[in-house]
Amino acid sequence: MAALIALFAGLAVIVTGLAVYLHRRPDGPTGNVEGLLAEQERMARLRAARSSYSSIAVHSTHGLTVDDLERYRS
Repeated sequence: MAALIALFAGLAVIVTGLAVYLHRRPDGPTGNVEGLLAEQERMARLRAARSSYSSIAVHSTHGLTVDDLERYRS
């Protein structure tokens, strides 16, 4: 019984520590307007890549063309 209480107490300490860390971490690249614009551009590229390389898109076509590869290379 004491081991079970110690396990739950340890888990509570870990969860609390993670919550404090995530709450206090500094702003990332979106701290200013340029960072926000860069983050939005990155997310747009990720959305385009997810739709281009989904299972349906990959298995219903003949594959990637050179133009597709050049578009996502940057």
